[in-house]
Amino acid sequence: MAFWLRAGLVIGAIYYLSPLRLGEAPSPARTAQAEAPGSTVGPVVAALSDSLRVRMVEAAAAEAGRSIGAGLQAAVAEAGRAPSRDTLTAHDRQPAWRGGAEREMR
Repeated sequence: MAFWLRAGLVIGAIYYLSPLRLGEAPSPARTAQAEAPGSTVGPVVAALSDSLRVRMVEAAAAEAGRSIGAGLQAAVAEAGRAPSRDTLTAHDRQPAWRGGAEREMR
């Protein structure tokens, strides 16, 4: 019973002293509405030179292509295999570690 009373007291104190309740911190809803994720990126990209901006876009496109390509290759490989009836995972198929027992026998 004392555990529950202490837990309630701690949770109540945290809530009572929280900056959100006191109005010192902006709520997550107001923060999300006030600033869109891409609003800070636009001015930074606009300040770059044309050649640097082109290289940045090309590098981003190449990286996106590599990650999408790897995901597509894995999906195609998985789709090509027949569904397994085995319910064991790779971790289940590994033998248990027996290093301690071998060390004791020597």
